[in-house]
Amino acid sequence: MNFNAHLHALRGLAALAVLLFHWYQFFPAAASVIRPDRFAGTVLDPTVYLGFGWMGVPLFFVLSGYLLGGQVVHVELTGTFLRRFWIRRFLRIYPAVWAELVILLILGTVITGLISKQGMETLWLQFLLWINLPPLMAQPINGVWWTLPVELGFYVLLPFIGWAVRRIGWKVMLAVAVAVTLGWRGILFVTTNTDNYLTILPVLDSLPGVFLTFILGFSLNFLPLEVSARIGRWGIAVSLAVLLALMQWQLTLDEVYWTGHWILVVWPPLTAIPIAALVYFFRTPPTGWRWLGQPFLVWLGHVSFGIYLWHFQVMRVLVLLFPQTWDSPLASSLALMISLPATLCLAAMSYYAIEKPLMGWGKKIA
Repeated sequence: MNFNAHLHALRGLAALAVLLFHWYQFFPAAASVIRPDRFAGTVLDPTVYLGFGWMGVPLFFVLSGYLLGGQVVHVELTGTFLRRFWIRRFLRIYPAVWAELVILLILGTVITGLISKQGMETLWLQFLLWINLPPLMAQPINGVWWTLPVELGFYVLLPFIGWAVRRIGWKVMLAVAVAVTLGWRGILFVTTNTDNYLTILPVLDSLPGVFLTFILGFSLNFLPLEVSARIGRWGIAVSLAVLLALMQWQLTLDEVYWTGHWILVVWPPLTAIPIAALVYFFRTPPTGWRWLGQPFLVWLGHVSFGIYLWHFQVMRVLVLLFPQTWDSPLASSLALMISLPATLCLAAMSYYAIEKPLMGWGKKIA
């Protein structure tokens, strides 16, 4: 599959969306200034989009399903291919995480609270990224790491998904993914006795609970490569409209979303559909959307993994070092002005010193 600058830029924007989401969580004072009371609880409130910044994660999953799926749909399942594919995926994830973990452990000796007691007790699991997984269900030292075992699980399965699709077809695989995801989420919803489903979120959003998101991206490989500019414009417009409608639905039911409403079962899988559609139409974006190919946005795509890894801990360090500092809108804005460039610098170092050299080496593996 040829490099696609527009989709690569989407990866960078997804990482920034997650960064802004966590800034909104850590430092909410600035957002309160721009929140219009008359539009509270609607998509006309600009701060709503900060609260939905976590949707960069399903965008990551869709992109993984599409871009990596393109590597397996026509490849025979041989030992050589499996070895190369898994080594490259290993090199893409683990070394950058290990470097971050070592740095966090060093900083943890001088910054109280950076590394929890539970994190130290499960340090070997942290290095393995065996987090939020049975039997110990270790909590990640870095809160954003929860997605990594989900991604790694998909990487393990992906070659076999490609093999299966060549025999049963992508539509059947898509139907299987619908059944797996809705079945998993539905069973957990019905069998869990709680009024706060956040407590089981790591299980709810484990690989079976988001499997459809990956397979929607994977399925894009079987759709026509080219669409007309008119279809592309309408496709993007309709996809965005559906996404906004789903966001408004969730906002309307916000008070009961986590307490036992069935929307918890269907809403995340439903939002993955317009996100996958946007990825499809942005492969060759129509006029008006080609700014996605700008060099800076493509560069953000290069360092997106580092942005994702580092931003949360940068913000935690600010809170731990200066806990009483960020209550005003000005201080909250200052936190963003500090954490954003700091994150970009750390992400760039991660990319150029670790990720890029190892990816280059991985491509030479015979």
